[in-house]
Order: sequence, then structure tokens, then C-alpha cells
Amino acid sequence: MLSWFAKGNYAYDNTYLFSATFRADGSSRFGKNNRYGYFPSFSAGWVLSHAAFWSVDEISFAKLRASWGRNGNDQIGDYSFTTVVSSGQNYVFGPNETITNGSVALSAANPDLKWETITQTDIGLDLEFYNGQINFTGDYYIKKTSDMLYASPIPLVAGTAAPIQNVATAENRGLELSIAYRNIEHSLHYSLGGNISFIKSEVTGLGTGGEPVYSGTVQSANAKASKTDVGHPLASFFGYVTDGIFQTPEEVEAAAFQNSGTAPGDIRFKDLNNDGVIDIKDQTYIGNPTPKFSYGLTGDLEWKGIELNLFFQGTQGNDIYNNTVRYDFTYVNRPSSVLDRWTGPGTSNSEPRVNLSDPNQNARVSDRFIEDGSYVRLKTLQLGYNFPSSWLKKVHMEKCKVYITGQNLLTFTKYQGLDPEIGSVGVGSSLELGIDNGFYPQARTVMGGLSVTF
Repeated sequence: MLSWFAKGNYAYDNTYLFSATFRADGSSRFGKNNRYGYFPSFSAGWVLSHAAFWSVDEISFAKLRASWGRNGNDQIGDYSFTTVVSSGQNYVFGPNETITNGSVALSAANPDLKWETITQTDIGLDLEFYNGQINFTGDYYIKKTSDMLYASPIPLVAGTAAPIQNVATAENRGLELSIAYRNIEHSLHYSLGGNISFIKSEVTGLGTGGEPVYSGTVQSANAKASKTDVGHPLASFFGYVTDGIFQTPEEVEAAAFQNSGTAPGDIRFKDLNNDGVIDIKDQTYIGNPTPKFSYGLTGDLEWKGIELNLFFQGTQGNDIYNNTVRYDFTYVNRPSSVLDRWTGPGTSNSEPRVNLSDPNQNARVSDRFIEDGSYVRLKTLQLGYNFPSSWLKKVHMEKCKVYITGQNLLTFTKYQGLDPEIGSVGVGSSLELGIDNGFYPQARTVMGGLSVTF
């Protein structure tokens, strides 16, 4: 990285505030065609409570602010702009089919690769009530991401891995609110706080050609679970819609054709275009990995040496693709729901029959694997006790505190996987959202401690 940075600030009468920054960033991850990105930003604030007309005694501080700015992202692998030759590649030569070791370019170059740019506009309000007893902050923002970096798939006949490309533009609109209350006037000191963030995500462009980008490999289905297309949220889940279980041969015969091996006990998929055949034309959007809102709650209490600290966090309205079972492997564990599988007419209308060859492709990408990923979790709890100073003087101590801390103690969720906190992972993680490939869950930990100062 090689960067230049400039910043200027101006304040008038502690009431009108202005600032501007400009940075030029150069990254060796881009070629000489587009090595540098240029990112300006501006902000302004008006402290209303300092103005002569302000006369609201209950509000001790009020500030209105606005900002606009850009920054860049270069979080990709090295040398994507050029051809990298890898050694240790075998090939057969000559009439005797001799295996020869050589070198070859395993990925395609993209010399025009450039910075992913994030442009954000924000309008905010800060309020302080009763000399700091209550604090409120609100922000409305519009975040536009352009030239998004991703290894968009290319035809297999190309013979190389997909190059990193600038493939899409997206827009996020959101509202963030936070409020905190603090009481320190009595022997019981406590504070309560909460924040909530609403977000709406939409893809606004896909560059030249405008072809949708598929991501999120599901091994069991040998297919992608996510589709990024204009007018929809980033990396939305895309697949088939289930419609119960076939109970009899007559139901199979009367329904749209799915597969020559379809039989009672298999999943019935909806014929969305009513052409009498279940194929890729019947796929549709089946879920959204982005939460409608996320939130957090904090609480602190102190009374006669006793301290209690709590922190909750959660999300609401996001979906998870449960990809924790490899249905394409013959001998692997199955979820406990298989105990309630279809074994005859009327036995189940949700869990299909067990068939190792899966002729109906019951494990294809469908809403069967989409689950509600909403959760609320007690992330941190700490309970401590500070011994009175009158006691400590007798043993020549200044401070002594004993405490116990717990993390991830409680989780409330409908998700059946091990952990609803999926997020994004892997290469090209900007389009790998909400797919649970069997990640190791966050540990529940309990720790006790003693802190002594002499």
C-alpha cells in the first residue's frame, strides 16, 4: 500500500463545524491500469443547542450533522491482475504417454481490475437530555457499492479458474438508532442502553452484459444456492419451492413431471410456470440472508460493591440455508428429522423417504433447507464484587475484586443448526452470505477471576 492523506477542519463559535478529507490509495493488488483509487469525503455539523434561539431546557445538547464520502476495498488475493504460473502440474506427452511435470497458468488475468468503491451519505442527529442522563443518536444512511470485487464464474472450457472482476453495484439504505439512560445519583448506579439498525439491500447493476451472478456452492445439490441480480437483495437464495410429499402413485402421475425415478415418498416441487415439467424455469427467490434489522441491549448495575454487566445481541428477518448435511454422500449422518421420514401413505408430508441414490433429487436447492435465522443471544454476562476498602486496609490491599464471566450463555432461535451467527465466509465472501456449511459454533465459556491491587 502507498497512500496520501489530507484533512482539514473548521469550527465557528463551536456551533458550525466543517471537515473535509482526501486520500489517494495505491495497492499492489491492482495492475498499473488502475493501481490508485481516489476517495474524498465531506461533513458538516450544526450544534443547535449553542444557537441563540435555543430554549429547550430539557435538551442540554443537540447536534444535526450530515456527511458524504467514499472509501475503497482491495480485499482480494494478490496478483489477480496478472497471469500467475504455478509449478507441479502433470501432463501426458508422447506416444508412450509419459507423465511430465511442468508449469501452467491456473487462473485468468484481469489487467483492468480496479478498486471497489463505497459511497455513503449520512444524516444524523445527536441529543442529550437532562445534562447527559439520557443520550440519543439517530442516523439515516444510503450506502452505494460500485465495482464490487468477486470471482464471477466463467465457462469450464476456458480451462482456468475464474478471475477476480468488478461485477456489480449495490445500494443499502438503513436507519440506525441508539439510546442510553444513566442513573448515578443514588447508591444504586445503573445504566441501560439499546441500539437497532434497519437495512434494505438491493442490487442496482451488474455491469457489461448484466448477467446474474450465482454463488454459494451446495455440495449435496452440485449447484449454487444464491443469486445476485438487479432489483433483489445481494446473494438472495434461489431455488425450487416444495409442495409436500407424494403419498401415492396416482399423485405422482397427476403432478408435473419431475423425474423418471419419482415415486411416493419424494418431494413434490411446484410447477411455477405451469408447463407440466419441473425444471430450472421453476426456480425462484426463496430467501434473503440479510436481516431486516439487528439490535443490541446493554445493562450495567453497581450497588454496594456488586457489579453486574449484561450484553444481548440479535437479528430479525434473515434466512439461513442449512447445508450441514452431505446428502450426496452415501454413508454420513442424517439429522434427527429423518426418524419422521415418509414410510407409507399418510406417515409424513414434510420429510421424504430415504433413498441412497435420490432419483428425484430431493436434495436439490429448495426452500426445504431455508430456515429462519433470527436469534437473540446473551453474549456476555459478568457478575463481580469489590471488597470494601475498610476491609482491604487491614490486609494492606488497595483493591480486590472477584468476578465470574460468561459468554454465549443463552441463545433463543428457531434455527435447527448449531449456531445462527453465520455471516459471510470464504473466498469472495461478499456473495457468500447466510449459508451454513457446518461451521464450528461459538463456544459457551464461563470464567472466574480475582483482581488484586496492592
